[in-house]
Amino acid sequence: MSSFVDFGSERFVAGACKLAGMKSRRWVLALTTAMHVASAGCASTQQADPASGGAAGVLDERTAGSTASGGATAGTGGASAGNAGGSACSEQPIPRRTEGTPLSLSLSLVMAGKPFVFGQPNALADGGSLVPLNFRFYVSEVQLLQSTGQAVPVDVVTAAGAPEPYGVHLFNAEDEQSSTLRVLAPAGDYSGLSFALGIELACNRQAPALLGEPLTDASQMTWPHTGGFLFLRYEGRYTGADGRAGAPSDLPTAVHMGGSIASELVPRVTIPGTLSIPDNGSLSRALNLAVDEMFKGATAEIDVSDVAVGFLSTPESIAGERLRRKLSDLHVFVLEP
Repeated sequence: MSSFVDFGSERFVAGACKLAGMKSRRWVLALTTAMHVASAGCASTQQADPASGGAAGVLDERTAGSTASGGATAGTGGASAGNAGGSACSEQPIPRRTEGTPLSLSLSLVMAGKPFVFGQPNALADGGSLVPLNFRFYVSEVQLLQSTGQAVPVDVVTAAGAPEPYGVHLFNAEDEQSSTLRVLAPAGDYSGLSFALGIELACNRQAPALLGEPLTDASQMTWPHTGGFLFLRYEGRYTGADGRAGAPSDLPTAVHMGGSIASELVPRVTIPGTLSIPDNGSLSRALNLAVDEMFKGATAEIDVSDVAVGFLSTPESIAGERLRRKLSDLHVFVLEP
């Protein structure tokens, strides 16, 4: 038990003390879940390399000169990798800057270059159709990238310009107001942006009952397969040209991508594209999520057996772990000109 406690969070440590009072069947279930979480964190940490392909440095009014995390396209160890979960997961984060230019990124879903309409049948090349029923993901730790390789962290803000709670934005395809990601940026020319597709370890370890929006049970992002939150959640319904429901193997009906409460496993994605932030006014750009690219990652033929055990062996969890590991090879997010 001592080796498990070394990997677990405060919640699991406290929970372990209660195991002895449970009935035998519940004791086995709880212990098995905890061990899976711990082993998932250890196994995944071995393959994670937060520093690989990272930017040369991070420019921040609070932490200038620190090293950026994340790869050229995507890396593991994303949000606050330097903190390794050591922050307090503050609902009211300290702003990095009080002045800047509002940059609005309109988030849209596309598939094969066409709009992927939520809740509606979307025609597929095989003659079938796909209805997205649930599509959500977290964005945090946004950075603007300079041509020199420097990364400039920026605040994720609300429409009123205040920092979003926990520095996190939740995209929910059912909520039009969530379809715009806003940051407060310093003026200048940039060669792209990057962000963590998920939430930092310090927040992922917290019980949802202790947190506010968007990190609550109401977000539908709590992860029943293990501890913590989902980073991305997708569910859809496929109908073939002949009216049958059986989806082809390259078209998952559900993708649940999460991390671990034992180690920092949130992936970071990097999106190339010119951004010229003016001194005055504001800037609006479109940022698309390519669903077909997401499916490529979720159905990739890679071995995830080091974490896909127990409750994590469900198809949606396996698809999510494959996606998390393959993000660096994909172009899931595309910045429109």
